[in-house]
Amino acid sequence: MLRRLTRSKECRGLSIVLAITLMGPSAAAQDVVPLVRLSGSIVFDGLSDEPAWQLVAPLPMTVYTPTFGAPLSERTEIRVAYDDEFLYVSGRLYDSDPDGARTNTLYRDRYSGDDVFGIILDSYNDYETAVWFSINPASVRSDRSISNDAEFGFARSMNPDWNSFWDAATTQTDEGWFAEIRIPFTSLGFQDTEGRVVMGLIVYRFIARNNERHIYPAIPPNWRLGFAKPSQAQRVMLEGVHRRKPVYATPYLLGGLNQTPALDTARFTYHFDNNVTNEAGLDVRYSPTSNLTLDLTVNTDFAQVEADDEQINLTRFSLFFPEKRQFFQERSATYEFSTGGLSRLFHSRQIGLHDDELIRIYGGARLVGRIGRTDVGILNMQTAAIEGVPSENFGVARVRGQVFNPYSNVGGMVTTRVGTDGSYNVAAGLDAIVRPFGDEYVTAKWAQTFESDSANRVGDLDATRMQFRWDR
Repeated sequence: MLRRLTRSKECRGLSIVLAITLMGPSAAAQDVVPLVRLSGSIVFDGLSDEPAWQLVAPLPMTVYTPTFGAPLSERTEIRVAYDDEFLYVSGRLYDSDPDGARTNTLYRDRYSGDDVFGIILDSYNDYETAVWFSINPASVRSDRSISNDAEFGFARSMNPDWNSFWDAATTQTDEGWFAEIRIPFTSLGFQDTEGRVVMGLIVYRFIARNNERHIYPAIPPNWRLGFAKPSQAQRVMLEGVHRRKPVYATPYLLGGLNQTPALDTARFTYHFDNNVTNEAGLDVRYSPTSNLTLDLTVNTDFAQVEADDEQINLTRFSLFFPEKRQFFQERSATYEFSTGGLSRLFHSRQIGLHDDELIRIYGGARLVGRIGRTDVGILNMQTAAIEGVPSENFGVARVRGQVFNPYSNVGGMVTTRVGTDGSYNVAAGLDAIVRPFGDEYVTAKWAQTFESDSANRVGDLDATRMQFRWDR
């Protein structure tokens, strides 16, 4: 198993996997459809009854499940438009039994069999990654990021811990429920050419009691999660859109006083030993361009991070806990380099933690985005020393670019972990996913680690992992 954030030999042997699964023909919509720019103001109340909305034609919806292409059991009108600052999505979700619309949760990012209205955006137009926004009739929001073209395999394809800035409003009447979603362009990474932006778009409505999903475009249910595949999204175009460059600063201050009573045996009195605690730090997010995001942190504090889900492990294998800290979430799939199962070349969860003990992070920087047809990611962080672990510097560089067609890419990754005591762990890897023709996919990967306490050489199989996989 190859995990570069350990001190022992991590990679042993050669792994070759051949997997063949049946999939239908690609249904990606190649025609680019221009979206409508709003010609007037709207009231963000979920109703979408303003004249500006009426000038936007509803999208042609198709039943995705349970029977693809069947007539819609309920009338569904979904419109998508934009202005200088926001992308808007409205849903007029009529229902012959309005009391049957289900709202089973009031928790963000949790699905409990609710009726759902949502939009999926391949904002970088890379046919592989996307961001997903959805709400239920009570306007409870869920957002997540998609990678690996929503395919569950050797990489994590869904990240529910990703969060962004966006708004939603709903209204329920005796005709059904009505919704509006407003996404600022500052929350979307994209590439514009003189104000012209092309994205992938999927919108849908789910009627829980009928297990019926209405979708646009008409993607056939040939995949496990076909209605969320970026490669199958409808390409749409926006004109005159330029991403703003806001700076998000998140400072924090912590203070505390711990008093411990102590007995003065000579005077038979008590006194208090005072222990004063104070901390300060800062996180900054800035987008130097519309397709790059820079995160900076000083004396990082992760006290506000959502707690892990409690699990009971009855196996002989270690549990895998995902990264929940927001500093590491933006386009986190760029840093993915899976070598089989949950084994990976880099897992940010190991930075700032050691045997469940917190380690102070002095600071660091993280740059991620897409330049042309190439994904780039750079990370560098410095941690403090604790008993048994020296102060360490963590570095990652990741590059992955499209080749041949939008469904193929090749890339490389280098990770370093260097301690002030002279210890080091370096990992390097090359990977490629190529669609030579039809729905044939070939995956090839090589990775190797080099450590200070071993005499690793290039090509040493004892510290190498290789993988070959063919999918159809």
